Order: sequence, then C-alpha cells, then structure tokens
Amino acid sequence: MDVRYFHGTFRCVSCTRIEQYTRDALKERFAAELASGVLRFAEVNLEEKGNEHYVNDYKLYTKSVVLSLVVDGKEVRYLNLDKVWHLLRDKKGFYDYIETETRKFLTEAQGGS
Repeated sequence: MDVRYFHGTFRCVSCTRIEQYTRDALKERFAAELASGVLRFAEVNLEEKGNEHYVNDYKLYTKSVVLSLVVDGKEVRYLNLDKVWHLLRDKKGFYDYIETETRKFLTEAQGGS
C-alpha cells in the first residue's frame, strides 16, 4: 500500500509540516510495515512533468495525503486523508488520524473487517 503526500513546488510551513508529520507518524506507528514493504511512503510534486494526472485521478484541490492500494499493477482503491489540514496544530491528533485511517485501510485491503 502506498501513502503519498502531494505538494507543489512552493512549500509553505504548513505544507512542510504535513509531510513531516505524515512521515514521522508512519515511522513511529508503522515501522514493521514500512520495513517489510507492506507500506511505502512517497512525496510527489504535482508540478513535475508526468505527475499532473494525480490532480484528476484523486480530485486534488490542495496539498494532500492519499492512501492507495495497487493490485497487479492497477490501483483498486484510494482514500484522500482530507482532515490533515484541520489537525496541523494538534500533532498527536494528526498522528492518531494517520494511524487510524491507515490501519483501517490496510485491514480492509487485506480482506478484514
């Protein structure tokens, strides 16, 4: 499963914080999944050539964190974690949100309930 942070070339303090909080939350709470490759993190500049399609693919209107499940080379599901902006001043809440949504997405992806 992929966790991607989408941003533009210009990076404000909030944009940088979203990436850092996401990266740190994953390292802290999903170390085993990252180490095994079950979970992968990437940051994607939407303004770089070839990345423009993500805006339409995920209906992006601002910097975003998106969970994506790819099976046999084809994306079968995604989730835009749109509450990250509301949690910028609440680091623990941000980490909890990333963890809760990622665990739920992983469980559903693995056929759990």
